[in-house]
Amino acid sequence: MGCWQSTPSYLAMRATVQDILAVVEKQAPALLAASWDRVGLQVGSPRQPVERVLVALEPTTPVVQQAVAAGAHLLLTHHPLFFQPRQQLNPDNPLDRPIALALKHDVAVAAAHTNLDAAADGLNAYLANLLGLTNLTPLTVTRTEPVVKLTVFVPVGYEDRVREAVCETGAGIIGNYSHCTFQVRGQGTYRPLAGARPWQGQMAVLNRAEEVRLEVVLPEGLVPAALANLRAAHPYEEVAYDLYPLANPGLAHGFGRIGTWPEPRPFAEIIAELKRLFHTDHLRTTGRPRPLLQRVAVCGGSGGDLIPRAWEQGAELFLTGDVRYHQAAPFAQEEMAVIDLGHYATEVLFIPEWTRRLRADLQAAGLAVAVTAAADEDPFRYL
Repeated sequence: MGCWQSTPSYLAMRATVQDILAVVEKQAPALLAASWDRVGLQVGSPRQPVERVLVALEPTTPVVQQAVAAGAHLLLTHHPLFFQPRQQLNPDNPLDRPIALALKHDVAVAAAHTNLDAAADGLNAYLANLLGLTNLTPLTVTRTEPVVKLTVFVPVGYEDRVREAVCETGAGIIGNYSHCTFQVRGQGTYRPLAGARPWQGQMAVLNRAEEVRLEVVLPEGLVPAALANLRAAHPYEEVAYDLYPLANPGLAHGFGRIGTWPEPRPFAEIIAELKRLFHTDHLRTTGRPRPLLQRVAVCGGSGGDLIPRAWEQGAELFLTGDVRYHQAAPFAQEEMAVIDLGHYATEVLFIPEWTRRLRADLQAAGLAVAVTAAADEDPFRYL
């Protein structure tokens, strides 16, 4: 396990479970979760103070024990603690044991599951980037988020500061480009009334200011964060801005990713690279792959249901876990290789990265929380 890292107490404020889950919500909005999923807080009070968080793949009894031993007040996992309401709670039952242990030691437990899978920068995007894929799109789209245009008027000399503040939230991303904005110079007028505290200019007279009109496109869900950063960076007491709904195609969210390698790769080299990246010596594969492969689909966790979707989109290779016999059999003779890397192997790689992101985002939010990753274990043994 890594060392606890936190923001110095003199720079940050004490956090609660609710505060931390608000940061997780920005990373992986709950509305992206599948309808059958159970995400968010599952055990504990949202008002419970938190100084330490343990991040894990699975809320097993050994992982809860790690949280207790480390003095963690919140266990944040990818897989939920439970999907269905429990009829009884028996600590002798392996299914109930981690729940009982968390309750006994006041460890809150929360999950970000399919919402973290589907998030624009979530688990599947991480896997696709790890594989070196480009031109990425979701393998299956579950939600399209509307986009808006934000227009703001900024005094000359402050446009770069405001641009950076707004784009820091994720605004201004178009394809593989960030910080995409448009600006044009003009003149603004204003007359400060009683009670106003103008940044510059005289009270009760018409003032003129050289300004830049700055425009940026962003997903609707980023508007609150973008406006908060805008107000913090803008020098005016009253910030003049407009929000325009757009008919442009929205930001697509969904499960899995499909993209391409810059150059085709031999199948044998791919196998060796996958074993290295996913730290495994055991792969299951089906299909009849071509000698060189370039178009690749990936879905962390259990993605066997998406095999037809990968085939329909022209994938030459599909990487996932938990492929069942009846999912694989129809595609055994197709020119698409399906590789079952295992559920654990395709998801546990993201836990250290998620821990790092959570630590950074909590620090940016001014919350004094120490965050570390659990020592997860694959439930399977290979003989």
